[in-house]
This record gives sequence, C-alpha cells and structure tokens, in this order.
Amino acid sequence: MSKGGVGEKMKKNFSMSEQEILDLIHISTDQLTKLVGGKIQYCTNIAECQNESNYFVVNNNVATILIMSKDNSGYIVPHSLELAKRPKGAIFYINKNDYNDIKNKKALIDKNKNRPSLGNPAGWDKINGNKDYDRYFHRGHIIAYSLGGDKEIHGHPYKALKSLFTQTAWSNMGKDVKKEEKVNKFSQWHFEEKIVDELEQSSVCIACRPIYRNKADKIPIGIHMQAVTEKESLFNVFLPNIEPNIKINYKNCTFNLNK
Repeated sequence: MSKGGVGEKMKKNFSMSEQEILDLIHISTDQLTKLVGGKIQYCTNIAECQNESNYFVVNNNVATILIMSKDNSGYIVPHSLELAKRPKGAIFYINKNDYNDIKNKKALIDKNKNRPSLGNPAGWDKINGNKDYDRYFHRGHIIAYSLGGDKEIHGHPYKALKSLFTQTAWSNMGKDVKKEEKVNKFSQWHFEEKIVDELEQSSVCIACRPIYRNKADKIPIGIHMQAVTEKESLFNVFLPNIEPNIKINYKNCTFNLNK
C-alpha cells in the first residue's frame, strides 16, 4: 500500500457501537441516563448526528445551561471537589473579545515550552503504576487549556484534583495508541473546536462535568459537556472515557488489554 493509502487509513474514524461503549464503561443506558440527568441517545439515533459516532446526545442536543454573560472571560462556577477528592466540574464563560488574547498567550507559552504544571489528577498515582499507561492516558482538562481553562487555577489548593481528570488519549484527542485505524474523530477535542469556531462570532458559556458510576470510582466513565451562546445551544453531549484497545477498572485505576 502506498504511503498515501496508509495516511488515509489512519485518518478514518473508528466507529464503536452503542453496546460496545456501554460494555466498556460497565453500565446500561438507563443507568447512564440517571447519572447524566437527561435523556440519553446514541448519536447515530439522532438525525443531525447519524453519520457520527462514539458519543451520546443528551436532551436532544439542547443544552440546559443558560448563557451567563459577563465583561471578562472566567469561571461562573469554579472547579470544586466531591467525595474522595475527585473533580466535580465547572462552568466557564468566554467573551469573544477575549479569545484572541487567550489564543496568543497559549501560543507564546507553547512556543517557549514554559507551560506551568497543574500536577496530577485523581487516580493518576495508581494508573501510572500500570505498564504502558502513558500510551493510553492523558491528564485531561475539564475546561480546555486552549480555551483559557487554566485561568484562575494556578496557585489554588488542590488545583490538579479540581481541574483535571484521568482521561484516555482516545477520549481526549481522538488518538489511537497503535496509530492505526482506530481514530476517534468525535473526541473532546472535536467539541472544543466547535467552540473555537463559534468564538469568531459569539461569546460562549461551557459546562463540563465528569460522570462517575458510583462513589467509589476515582476515574470518571466520561464527561458531560454543554455549550451555549446568547442565540443558540451548540451541543449537549456525553463523551465516554474509553479506549478500544483496553478495559479500564474505574475504581482501582488499572487496565487490561482487550483480547
């Protein structure tokens, strides 16, 4: 096969079925509906999303949060902790007039490679005891760093525990660990890019909340994301925290390769 053919194969989206995802997060649709707190449907069952995959639509894709306008970008509801020091979520407002400044500051930090570390999220101290953990897992931001999510976080007590979670690379950036055909085009990054595109014309309010199966789990089974502008809902989705090549124990922070 030509190099071009290989590249095309790598870029092809790997679609998982609803049941395959539910099996990996060890839960039923009814249970997931209760945890998220809204009607859950797999994206292929929604007309506007039928050609997409790997996520669930909540409340017919209509966000239940309202735009909370303010002069400057920042947190409407700040990061906080619940139970065994695991993140609860946050609501963040981005004024469209601030976004160029946010983007330029990020570019400068990335160029100089001096991005401050927030530390490690809940469960990271255990997941990193597994062989090859760094091939499968990221320190995932609840509110994206690229959208200014680190704002007002540095220096806060428990900053990493509040604002980060142990997230698969596949869920976060859509990257398959083997760099083959199992690419996830509908990762958290995909929905963050929708926000970036909207910021060209509108201010945006984002709500992100990790979803846990129970009180014992340290790693969430996914993240519930919503975004709105003054005029419309952008999306309301649940993104599973999975990787097609592994099975995760969300309580013990371990994983095994799928056979």
